[in-house]
Amino acid sequence: MKLILKPNEMILRAGDTNLLLNDHQVPGKLIVTNQRIYFISLRDDYRHYDKEITPEEIRELIYFKTNWLFPYGMKIITRNGDEHPFVVRKRDEWSKLITRMF
Repeated sequence: MKLILKPNEMILRAGDTNLLLNDHQVPGKLIVTNQRIYFISLRDDYRHYDKEITPEEIRELIYFKTNWLFPYGMKIITRNGDEHPFVVRKRDEWSKLITRMF
């Protein structure tokens, strides 16, 4: 996925993340703009995991601990029931930006 910004869209925060799946982690970049959230995989063979989430799609944001100990987990749940669990540093800062969107 190549990131093409819409008119008046600005990147508010971008950083490294892992998308957690049942059997593995997908390394990538999490990008929050003033209009959308993007996950872009760093590896070409994982491009099918690239995501775009609009504020209208977000139902809730939930914290969780990774490896039962580390407070780096942040899960975005969409209105259709899809769950997108990410591992991010400074998740409070990420969540403030995301919760302002919906």
